[in-house]
Amino acid sequence: MHPLTLFGLELAVELARRGRLVEAVQIGVAAIDQATRDEQPAIRRWLDDHAGALTPRNR
Repeated sequence: MHPLTLFGLELAVELARRGRLVEAVQIGVAAIDQATRDEQPAIRRWLDDHAGALTPRNR
């Protein structure tokens, strides 16, 4: 995965953790949209590995 794609996904997770969900989705979608077709499998694996960070938790 390209470093900028990874950066976008990681930034989206951080924003989601801070409750800034609209921005998180905007950045995450932009990162995925800019990715090449070759990156798609790596993005899917990354999303599977980080799904817990992207879902709401009871606090």
